[in-house]
Amino acid sequence: KGNNNNNNNNAMMMEGETAPEIQRCNLTALIVTIKALGVKNVLSFDLMSVPSAEALSHGLESLYALGAMDDDAELTALGGEMVYFPTDPRVSRMLLAALDMECREDTPSMLSKLIVGDVLTVAAALQVRNLFYQPRTERQWRMYDDAMADILDRSGDHVTMVHLFDLVDHSNKMLSEEECRERFVNRVALQRALDVRNQLAGFLRRRFGGGGDWFGSKRREIVGSRVFDSDERSEAIRTCVCAGFFMNVAKLGSGGRYYSLRGNFAVSVSSSSVLHRYGESSEYILFGQTFDGSRGGVDAKPCSSISGLWLRQLAPHYWT
Repeated sequence: KGNNNNNNNNAMMMEGETAPEIQRCNLTALIVTIKALGVKNVLSFDLMSVPSAEALSHGLESLYALGAMDDDAELTALGGEMVYFPTDPRVSRMLLAALDMECREDTPSMLSKLIVGDVLTVAAALQVRNLFYQPRTERQWRMYDDAMADILDRSGDHVTMVHLFDLVDHSNKMLSEEECRERFVNRVALQRALDVRNQLAGFLRRRFGGGGDWFGSKRREIVGSRVFDSDERSEAIRTCVCAGFFMNVAKLGSGGRYYSLRGNFAVSVSSSSVLHRYGESSEYILFGQTFDGSRGGVDAKPCSSISGLWLRQLAPHYWT
């Protein structure tokens, strides 16, 4: 009976301390949906669990920065398009950037054939927790280094994710359990990401048309023959990601630590990030999310290096 009372007390404490999800999550997708319903003042909208005014204000600021809302807090044409996306507005924005790059005349031919598929891959990979298992012993780390050699991109996690999926795209079949084990790949997460990618690709085809070569035989041929500039491809992928996540940027400061450009808080690259073990020093990094580090402080992942020039090119209204 005593144990039951303790369990009940613990449950009550957890219930009291854990805020409803709506009060803890990114509210940008919710705000876009509310605005699409014609609500003028989001702050006064009746919700069952009311987020803080600060969280709603941050969501509005983020949407304004993405170009989804105007000075009057109304949806722009871009914001109106984002309403239809089944993704976080930041992910929607990077997918739209990829579609734009595919159609631009100044995009190299091979790159235009790859970029939408590449960014769809990143978008899908962001929906799963961990694509790779982290080694624990020194021997496992040596095996991990060998396994990463042919898919690693020293710019960071986002392009490395694409290289992992290239293995699937080139062979046109899922990696076997043995291959995943040898590469420290979470096979369940990989399969989930592939399913999400197919769903997102289907949405883009229905919404915008085209897309016949995003994951067809043409992609298999290009990825297999590698008849493209790897650095050019890497930069194109990271540029599109930056179009959606330019608010999540940190700059290298004194003492070798990164500090967020907004808020100026210290950020550490997660030990599970490619950038942590293999990356070269970069003045600016972009990250997907932050979380409490195992040794205190704030860790970030996935992380990739970017050019500071991209910030002014992609979001001059935000960084000038």
